[in-house]
Amino acid sequence: MTLTTIIWVLLPFFIGFSIYLLPKAARYLTLLVALGSVVYGLIEIFAPKPIALQLLDSFGVTLLVDQTSGYFILMNALVSIAIICYCLGSDKKSFFYTQLLVLHGAVNAIFICADLISLYVALEATGIAAFLLITYQRTDRSIWVGLRYLFVSNTAMLFYLIGAGLVYQSSHSFTYVGLADAPMERSP
Repeated sequence: MTLTTIIWVLLPFFIGFSIYLLPKAARYLTLLVALGSVVYGLIEIFAPKPIALQLLDSFGVTLLVDQTSGYFILMNALVSIAIICYCLGSDKKSFFYTQLLVLHGAVNAIFICADLISLYVALEATGIAAFLLITYQRTDRSIWVGLRYLFVSNTAMLFYLIGAGLVYQSSHSFTYVGLADAPMERSP
């Protein structure tokens, strides 16, 4: 099941960037990946035990797929399917479907991250894909809205990194378990 999880995490990104080779099949490949996430989410909802992955040694990526993340993965897949079905009759280009798959994969990654740095990377990937989808129409208004979104999200991520640094300073760990040892400010 560990190999299946790694393949499932990488599949939206691989298929997303492969869409440029098969632009006519972009809609259907995107739908296929979203349906794959539905199946994976359902499998994880009914799985007897969670899957914990530690990639790249002790300071690497920590992933945890459990029943709760299975529900979130299922909801993300259903929303992605709704977006794809809505866009089936439109003239969206392969770039749109690539970014939709990258966004789908990054949101799924958010749901299975178990450490603050992996979550940061997944949030940044989500932010970039969302920016590209916001500016997809290439109008002055959409570009302006996208740039404002990018500015606000980068400012928020700066505060996130400061918080992650403070958690590491107090617990010497970026895992969510380290949050229990983080100092809390007490109100007077």
